[in-house]
Amino acid sequence: MTTNMLNLPNIKILDMKESEYDYRFLVESTALSPSHCPKCGTVANLYKHGKKQQLFFDLPMHAKRVGIYVNRQRYKCKECKETFFENLPDMNVNRSVTNRLINWIQEASLEKTFTSVAYDIGVDEKTVRNIFNDYVVELEAETEFRTPRWLGLDEVHLLKTYRFVVTDVENKAVIDILRKRNKSVVIDYLSKLQGIDKVELVAMDMWRPYKDAVNIVIPHAKIIIDKFHVVKLANEALEKIRKANREKVSAKERRQLMRDRYVLLTRRRDLNDFDDQIKLQVWTDKFPLLSSSL
Repeated sequence: MTTNMLNLPNIKILDMKESEYDYRFLVESTALSPSHCPKCGTVANLYKHGKKQQLFFDLPMHAKRVGIYVNRQRYKCKECKETFFENLPDMNVNRSVTNRLINWIQEASLEKTFTSVAYDIGVDEKTVRNIFNDYVVELEAETEFRTPRWLGLDEVHLLKTYRFVVTDVENKAVIDILRKRNKSVVIDYLSKLQGIDKVELVAMDMWRPYKDAVNIVIPHAKIIIDKFHVVKLANEALEKIRKANREKVSAKERRQLMRDRYVLLTRRRDLNDFDDQIKLQVWTDKFPLLSSSL
């Protein structure tokens, strides 16, 4: 097979098999033989000591997974009697994947689940997770973190539980996501932030542990309640009043009140339609308590 379908510079293809979902290549390395023993450093005192076939995974090709079986040469040092394998410049021998697949996994894992990425290339999900975790460590080492002036404390519901989310409100960026959001976790996280004295404002919802943690660790910071949560609670209160009052009206009016609930949940200044203005006036006249809550 004269054409290197894999386009790996240090690989020579010996055989190839194709199935419905996979390509399997048998190859050998064309890299230079070792000049010295990596164990003791002895120069040119080596001899070949058999081969071992090792499997590496590569980039998908033609929407199929690619496995590369390398007939990897083993050497033995006459001086220290230690054995070692030839170097494979195109491979990451610790993860059993090609170097270019490492880069592909890093980028793909930003948009897809680890399980999905693992299925696409035929590796174990744990391998994808470990490669991505290594990537995160690299990015963190390259990134200069600066504690923001406007800190955001929030949560997101993932995998059936709430996760603690820390954001830079001013620059609209997520800083970190933690598994738990209880008071001790929040206090511990804030205590470890460098330059915490630079925080001027902290935006949060009305989750009490957030407020307590900020008062303990950043007492000088001004706490701002996120308007989203204020509006949410106001809408819930309005719904409660609406549902309580619907028992006092006829079945026909009850159905109409249900259809018109969007009018009650919309700001008065945002009601552009004249009919909606009339509907709002009718319901607030009929139920003054609704009017006082708007």
